[in-house]
Parts: sequence; structure tokens; C-alpha cells
Amino acid sequence: MDLNNLKSNPIVVVGGGFGGLATVQALLNKSNGTSVILIDEGHRFLFKPLLYELLSSELQLWEVAPLYSDLASELGFIFLQECVVEIDEIEQKLITSSELEITYSQLVISTGVTTDYSFIENLQDYACGFSNLNDCRKIKKLITKINNYSELTNPIVIAGAGPTGVELACKISDLIKNRVEIYLFDKGDKILPNCKSFNREKAIDAIGKRNIRVFLDYYMKSVDRTFLELSRNDNEINHFIKINYSTLLWTAGLKPSKSKFVHNFLNENQKIKVNEFMQMDEYQNIFFVGDITFSENAPFPSSAQVAMQQGSLVAQNITSLREGNELKPFQFEDSGEMLSLGIGNASITGYGITLAGPIAFEIRRLAYLMRMPGFFLSFKSSGSWLFSKKIINRLFSQSP
Repeated sequence: MDLNNLKSNPIVVVGGGFGGLATVQALLNKSNGTSVILIDEGHRFLFKPLLYELLSSELQLWEVAPLYSDLASELGFIFLQECVVEIDEIEQKLITSSELEITYSQLVISTGVTTDYSFIENLQDYACGFSNLNDCRKIKKLITKINNYSELTNPIVIAGAGPTGVELACKISDLIKNRVEIYLFDKGDKILPNCKSFNREKAIDAIGKRNIRVFLDYYMKSVDRTFLELSRNDNEINHFIKINYSTLLWTAGLKPSKSKFVHNFLNENQKIKVNEFMQMDEYQNIFFVGDITFSENAPFPSSAQVAMQQGSLVAQNITSLREGNELKPFQFEDSGEMLSLGIGNASITGYGITLAGPIAFEIRRLAYLMRMPGFFLSFKSSGSWLFSKKIINRLFSQSP
């Protein structure tokens, strides 16, 4: 391998989510003068765990979705708002939709996942996900409509009782002040099946205090513009519910983002099978990060902290590859989980604490804001939290 030749071409990262941006930051921290290019179709990085607080206006857009151009100026990488349409693994180059051709030394693919509407025919015509800023805007309009027009009484239906569905149900219920009932259903037999038991218990308590009905062991059998039908998993004839709904929010499935070039790498499970170093065995200078990856030897959950740890490890391995050193295997270190459970309420298990309530909400918010990419943005966001009169009053002006 000609390392001198590799140094003449940039390291390219495709996909600016948690994994991609963590890779870029870690590469720049190890910088030896090699250019780092980040390519993404959008113009903003989205800190998805705080999308609920953007929905409720507890946080502002710049705190949750900073511009890539601002991050590039601060951190020192090159940002291209482009769509990659082809990768030539042999020639080590990629081509974008604007016919821009970029030769790379190493390539990192972190294109992430998006809402999967393929479970039922025409589902996308009737459902809205919660994975991007456009989804957030749609749900904000719905909340405003419910709060302004008393004749809107049909329930909101949320598919999927994982973290996204549960957090969304609690937040929306608070925002509409229980004016409309929320139906939360899941094909499993419990909510938050993969979460910590403490957080699950607190979520059950939070749901019980709100106008939320939970339907477990149910799947959606059909849907049209005004009605949907839920059926029990046992498929008994009488075990079904027909609901006249106002809005259907779909959080019950994800699939790889629509990038065409990614499909060349996907296996039968719509994942990219990687080795312990986050590569495909066939392509030693291409690394993969985030929710699109799968390892048979050491399965890991799909989460932001996994993607960020993978990004850091991949940056280290790229440096080792360029210097002719041994690569290190990925080992996930679980630092805990945090759930938003309505306005001003959260549950935390990890970081050395187990806590729920308003203080947990503030700790969660500060912990996430401190993880924002770039020192300036992290400092500005954390400072906004610290000097908020609302926070100061809440934490330090309690009656003795």
C-alpha cells in the first residue's frame, strides 16, 4: 500500500449524522494535514434526541440543528451539500448527482436510516414519521390545529412503543393538554422492550398520568384516510379494533436511507455486514458507521452513542491504516440511556445515576448540549442552559 499516494487524496465521509460527524471530528483531532471532506444531502446536522424539545419549543433550532457550514468553519473540514450516486471501489472515487468526481484515500459511509413505510400498502400517504425537521414541522402544525379548534376530537395514533413512540406520545400529550386521546400500539407485549427496567417503569408511570391508551400485541392490518384497523397478534376474528383517527404517526420501523449507492453493500437484512474493524472484508479502505451496520460477532444496538463511538474508532483505524499500524476492534461501552417523558420530565439510567423527574430532564438536556459538535456550539448551548432564568429559578430558588 503506497501511503504517500494515499496522503495526496482526501479522506471522505458520506453522511453527516452522529456517526459521520463523530468520525470527522476525531479525524481532525488526529490531523496530519490531510483534507477531510463531509458530504451530505442536507444543510443541517440534526441532534435527533433533542428533536422532542424542538417540537415543544423548549429548545431553539440552532441548538438542535446547526448548519454544517458553521461547523465546517469552526472545525476545519470541507462540507459539500451533494448527493452521492456512485462509488467506484477499484478507482477509489465517487460521483455526485452534480457530476462532481472525488478521488479518496479512505472512505467512510454513514448514511443512516429513515422511516420505513413499506409494512402496509400506501402507508406513506397516510402516516408521518418523526426522524427529521420536516416531520417536526408537520406535527407542530397538528398540535396548533388541535389547540385552536375544539371540534378536532379524533385520537392521534402512534405506531411503535419503542423510545421514539413513547417519548413522542408523552410530549404531544402535554402540548395538547390532553384535549385529544393518544393511542399507542405495538406488536410486542411491552413498551420499551430493550430499555433499562427503571426507565421502563418511569415511562409506564408517565403514560398512566396522561390521556394515552396503550395497545400491546396489536399490529396494523389496514389504513385509509380516516380509519385504521388494529388486529391482535393471535389473529382471532373478534380481536380487532377499528379507529376513526385524526393523525397516524409511524415510529415502528426504519430502513437504510435512500442513497442508491448504499444498496450495493446491503445484505439480505438490509444491513451492511462489517468486520470487527468496521470494514467490509472486500474493501479495506472503506469503513461503515452507524445504524446501517451489523456485526455477527458482536451485535450492537442502534443508537447515537453507538454511532459516535464507532466514528471515533473508525477515525483511529484510518490513522493506523495510513501509518501501517494494526487496527483496533470496535467494543461498545454502554454509558446508559436517557428518555424524555413529557415537558420538563425525563428518566435517566447511567452516568452513575438513576433519576427521574424535572432534575433528570435538566441533566439530560445539559448532557446532550455538551455533546454538540464543535466547541463553540457546545459552549454556547450549555451557556444558554446555565444562564436561563427558568433553570436558575428551578434549581436554586426552591423554598427551604
